[in-house]
Amino acid sequence: MRKILAVLFLAVGTGLTPFAQQDKHFSLFFASPVYMNPAAAGFHEGQLRLYSNFRMQWMTASDKPWMTTSAVADWRMFDRGAGFLGAGVQFYNDMSGTGNYMVNTVSVPINYAIQLAEDNHLSIGIQPAWYQRTIQSNALTWDNQWNGAQFDQSYASGEGFLNQNANVNKFDIGAGIYWHANLSKSVRLSLGASGQHLTKQKINFYGADDKLFRKVTVHGQAEFRKKNSNVSVLPAFMAFVQGPNKSLVLGSNFKFHLRTASLHTGYFDEITYSVGMYYRTGDAILFNMILEMAGFAIGANYDLNVSSTTVATSGVGAMEFFLRWKIRFGGRNLSNPRIH
Repeated sequence: MRKILAVLFLAVGTGLTPFAQQDKHFSLFFASPVYMNPAAAGFHEGQLRLYSNFRMQWMTASDKPWMTTSAVADWRMFDRGAGFLGAGVQFYNDMSGTGNYMVNTVSVPINYAIQLAEDNHLSIGIQPAWYQRTIQSNALTWDNQWNGAQFDQSYASGEGFLNQNANVNKFDIGAGIYWHANLSKSVRLSLGASGQHLTKQKINFYGADDKLFRKVTVHGQAEFRKKNSNVSVLPAFMAFVQGPNKSLVLGSNFKFHLRTASLHTGYFDEITYSVGMYYRTGDAILFNMILEMAGFAIGANYDLNVSSTTVATSGVGAMEFFLRWKIRFGGRNLSNPRIH
């Protein structure tokens, strides 16, 4: 019972207090960097990348797990060798708690990548977005509705300031910079920095002056592969600051090349399998597995909670899954730009 009450308190507090804010955070952050940085759109094999993921958390602490669903399509245009234009469309939905506290965003990342040298690009991007948050107040129960045995919603809540469905819609914008380079046949690097919620828009349901905290993210990944080796090492990190909230994730994947790419069709003939472990400081150890073949990838991640919240979670943090498909229509591609 205490576990459920704790999670319900967090869910309600997230919706009604000015400092507990809800934003997208993924353990598989490296699988689609466009979520972190609009300047990363278009950096992939082929011309089009489709990506979707699903995350579920608090399974052992609540009868109603918190669920996150997202999807993104990004593509590359006008790639004539000197640079290219990257663009995309993203959708994100997050729902939590008995009150169905929900955040929806639809955003359009767009960037221009300048070629600094062969297989070496620097891009600058911007991301206008629509941001919505809602809560179904009629799904919550209050002290006045306790009849001595259970909560009875036919009783008046006594919370007259609550509407049946509170709703906030705002314009949002983000921006970023991203560098990607193949330094040699065996070394690739990418680094990026972005800012989200730059308008710091008001998102309060009621009278409080509740503004969405700006978010600054720094991220990077590398790929190292020895000549004639079937194993690649892919270390990565992601750090962000958002108001009083901070996070740092770092670790590595190990990719096993089960079938190498041909000289003619390149990446789209390759089959790989990778496993990885990451640490989100002060919170969880992350384990993932990814299978890729012919431009299609499927992956899963498990968060093992190691923070003080294990009292409520029993160590079960979250499960996360993704599907990704990279499509080639012909014409020039970046020369093997992938890290993931």
